[in-house]
Amino acid sequence: MLRVRDVRTVHVSRMLRAIAAENDLAKNTLQRIKSVLSGIFTFAKNEGTFDGANPVQGALLPSKTREAKETFAYDLSQILQILDVLPLLPKAAVATASFVGLRAGELRGVEWPDYNGTEMTVSRSIWKSVVNRPKTQASRNSVPVIPALATILDEYRMSMNNPKSGVIFHSGDGRPMAMDKLARSVIRPAIEAIGLPWFGWHGFRRGVASNLYALGADDKVVQRILRHAKPHVTKERYIKVFDPAVLEAMRRMQATLEELRRGQQKASSFLSIDGKLLKPNRGEVAERLNAAVC
Repeated sequence: MLRVRDVRTVHVSRMLRAIAAENDLAKNTLQRIKSVLSGIFTFAKNEGTFDGANPVQGALLPSKTREAKETFAYDLSQILQILDVLPLLPKAAVATASFVGLRAGELRGVEWPDYNGTEMTVSRSIWKSVVNRPKTQASRNSVPVIPALATILDEYRMSMNNPKSGVIFHSGDGRPMAMDKLARSVIRPAIEAIGLPWFGWHGFRRGVASNLYALGADDKVVQRILRHAKPHVTKERYIKVFDPAVLEAMRRMQATLEELRRGQQKASSFLSIDGKLLKPNRGEVAERLNAAVC
């Protein structure tokens, strides 16, 4: 077994190839693995157990690694349909994911003191039984709570005997709700029963970005609400242009083409009489064209 101080770039490359060969991982997943490895060597250098250049930085990802699959987001009309068919507890969880953009682990970790009726502070994330602080400083910010969400959360709170402390989402025992289990047993079947696809919890988080963007919010504003440290992450991975927006863009292009075509036909009509093309001099052509487009 190699010691840390003996690791070279070639060893890291072989490791990445071996991981890719044994697992069906997308390129961005392998890139995250590479980033973790790089962080390990950076830490080792700072602790004095490794010297020299970081061997991970020059390592290449396997050339045949597949690209990540397309991701999807729920638009506002779909979210409303989903909320209408869910019982109160999963309804509150989905509404929080859809209108605040919490990740699944953050949904498990959010507590009643984090919510004051107008905003929600993200202070922790729970993975299985491990409680962590959110992964970046930006992730630990607070997010405004719109009245539509506040109404659902307040109704849910009253149904739970108006608690003042503890995690918001639990099944009655006070322990954090297993969000994947809740999705598998309740939310996904309800969504599929009304003919909608299941995009996972991140489909609601991506929906926050996409819906805000479709409503005209600036990239920086969307980044702030999703609590991303880097704006390109929000724009490249979370903002999805919904089909209606694509269709509207194409409709506008079609309308512009038709308008231009009408202008051309109008200009041509000045150059013919009874379908016969006239041959006016250049001055007449210019004058008639000017009249057609003005």
